[in-house]
This record gives sequence, structure tokens and C-alpha cells, in this order.
Amino acid sequence: MTSAVTCRIALLGLGNLMRTDDAFGMLVLECLAKDIRLPQGVRIIEGGTLGLDLLNSLRDITHVLAIDAVETGAAPGTVVRFADDEMASLPTSKSVHLLGFSDLLGVLHLIDAAPAETVLLGVQPESTDWGTVLTPSVAAAQDEIVELALEQIDVWMEAASLHQDSNPLTSVVF
Repeated sequence: MTSAVTCRIALLGLGNLMRTDDAFGMLVLECLAKDIRLPQGVRIIEGGTLGLDLLNSLRDITHVLAIDAVETGAAPGTVVRFADDEMASLPTSKSVHLLGFSDLLGVLHLIDAAPAETVLLGVQPESTDWGTVLTPSVAAAQDEIVELALEQIDVWMEAASLHQDSNPLTSVVF
């Protein structure tokens, strides 16, 4: 009998493309989708402002990497990273979408379909007024978030591969 360790990774871009820096997550997702270093099989999900409507998209996902603009009170353009339980301690008012994202994770837990790991990479917005262009300080953080996202995906894939190597009866599916 063979057991399988399945590592299904999703990149989830959050944000409103019509609200200046709030578009950050969606724009970074677009950059990652075009990046040749992104491993095949990573699911790209344009979450926008969908909140709980993303439930079915994340049901079979084991690892979620969300990208969003997050109000932390830091200087505009400051990059932040929150993992798993750290997100639960964030006040829900810190992001237009965090309430929906927190609710989404909560529902996934309730139906026993929560990802094994969740990471939120974000940036402190300068403006979320109406507009379609990122402010310079937030735009400057895009490359850093792309690199951090690719590094996080590599960590997850490496961990899955190491688990496979340590157990010859285990297969890894990406």
C-alpha cells in the first residue's frame, strides 16, 4: 500500500484593481504568473475582493500564499509577512480584504478543508483612493514580494520532496 503526500500550492492575489495600492496583490500575482521560475502546477487564483466566494477554489489546496496590501501602520511600501496563526491575531480592519480572507480560512477550518500552511505576504499601502496606478513606494516593493513568494514556494516544495525522500512508500504530487 502506498501513501501519498500531496502538496497543492495556490497563489492567491487579493485586492481591488481600481483602488491604487489596494491592487498590489493582483498586480504581483500577474507578475508571478508570467515568471518562468514559477513551478508548473502552482494554482494561480485571482481572488480580487471575492472573500467567501473563493471557498471552492481553495478546498483542495494544502498551501496558500496570499498577496495583499495590508494596513500595519508602517511606512508605505514596507513589506510584511504573516504565517498561519499570526494572521488570526491581526485586527480584521487592517485590510479591506482581510476580513473576507480570515472568514474564508475560518470556514475552511470548520469544514476540515483548511490548508496545512498559509502565508500572507503584503505591503503597507500609501493610498487606497480611486486610481489604477500604484504609488511609487508600493510599486518599489513588487520585486521583493515576487522573490519572497518564489522563495516560499521553493521551501514548501523542498519540504514535500524531503518528506518523499525519507519515506520510499510516499509520493509527492504538486
